Amino acid sequence: MTEQAPIWDLIIIGGGASGMSAAVSYQKMHMDRMNSYGQVLVLEKNDRVGKKVLATGNGRCNLSNKDMALTHFHSHETAWAESVLRLVDSESVLTFLGEIGIPVASEGNKIFPMSKSASSVVDAFRFAMKECNVSLETDAEVESIEKTEDIFSVYTKNGNAFFSNHIIVACGGACAPSLGTTGDGYKWLNKFGHKVFAPKPSIVQVVTDNSVTKTLSGLKLDCDLSLNSKDMLLAHQYGEVLFTDYGLSGPAVFQVSGVVSRYNRKNGLSIPMTISLKLFNDEELRLIRVEIGRRISAWGERTLDQLLIGILPGKIASMLLKSALARPLSILIATLSNEDIEKIVKTLKAWKFEVIGTKSLEFAQTTIGGADVSEFSYETMESNLVPGLFACGEVLDVDGDCGGYNLTWAFASGILAGRSVALHAEDEHAE
Repeated sequence: MTEQAPIWDLIIIGGGASGMSAAVSYQKMHMDRMNSYGQVLVLEKNDRVGKKVLATGNGRCNLSNKDMALTHFHSHETAWAESVLRLVDSESVLTFLGEIGIPVASEGNKIFPMSKSASSVVDAFRFAMKECNVSLETDAEVESIEKTEDIFSVYTKNGNAFFSNHIIVACGGACAPSLGTTGDGYKWLNKFGHKVFAPKPSIVQVVTDNSVTKTLSGLKLDCDLSLNSKDMLLAHQYGEVLFTDYGLSGPAVFQVSGVVSRYNRKNGLSIPMTISLKLFNDEELRLIRVEIGRRISAWGERTLDQLLIGILPGKIASMLLKSALARPLSILIATLSNEDIEKIVKTLKAWKFEVIGTKSLEFAQTTIGGADVSEFSYETMESNLVPGLFACGEVLDVDGDCGGYNLTWAFASGILAGRSVALHAEDEHAE
């Protein structure tokens, strides 16, 4: 290290939601406590900050949720995650966002930026960081981090070196590598002695037996979805389901996909699973049973492929009847028995698909697993093993359900980490 090399107060690795929140939070706290901004550097491997934020909510950026029950968050140490989210709750997050120019609006329980635009969220953070005198280096992919005495040395792949008293690792998980999250933070934290739980995909498509779904690829419907293992209900969700070449997708599937991932092993699922789709409620099913009986009497000379006209879209109706009866669609409706009627209604109530697994991390929206949070302070986000080393966001072993929970975690943990480093630096200065 040369004498001319500056030593930053704080280097943040990763310019995503948690990293940008940490940068702004640090500077706000530093200004409040020291009446000046600190020397903060954000290193971002992409050519711009917030690339993954731009992709959230189909570009509309689902920031948070009115239903902030802690059951929507998952970790090997759930009590730890709950403690962080009590210190920086969703109301505090929304206040922070409002202060930097992100007013919000809700659709049901989901909370979006008033603009309904993810790009405006990234812009607000960019302007806030500039206003707070945060320095930014893009196209700065970190290769390694070392610590000598009290100084961290950060080396990038383009040959640069940066030095700091404090580091926040905020580089995300291992999903969506096209957006820059390739699991780099795991190796750095592991090198410093931290345990890392192997990453798995969540909020991702589910792979099933595709003998039915491939034919219906591109079609979707709203229904009740249940994930089961034999007679045990593992998860339940109402919402849109999309049929695909490989299985099932859509919001309802994303919500239960994390459960599938947690039971996934190298050689397949550790327990057998099925997804059941209930296409109609109980009263509708009662009426459909009566209607099918009427059609058998009135339409006896028609073929089976016409039985569910007006009840389901044509392709979906045909494949459901094949699943229910395993008979040619060319048979006459008059040949159906009472037992056949019950099989059809039973399938409308629980159309079952054998689960094989999920799509890979490449297709996932968030990561299960990461650095063991029990080795960090929930009060500060600082490592219990390495003083001056902090982490926040998806690199840690916390993941949320679909619906704004992962962004809430990113903002909350980033705010806490940035604030904590500022207080830590103040204590060091006082000494």
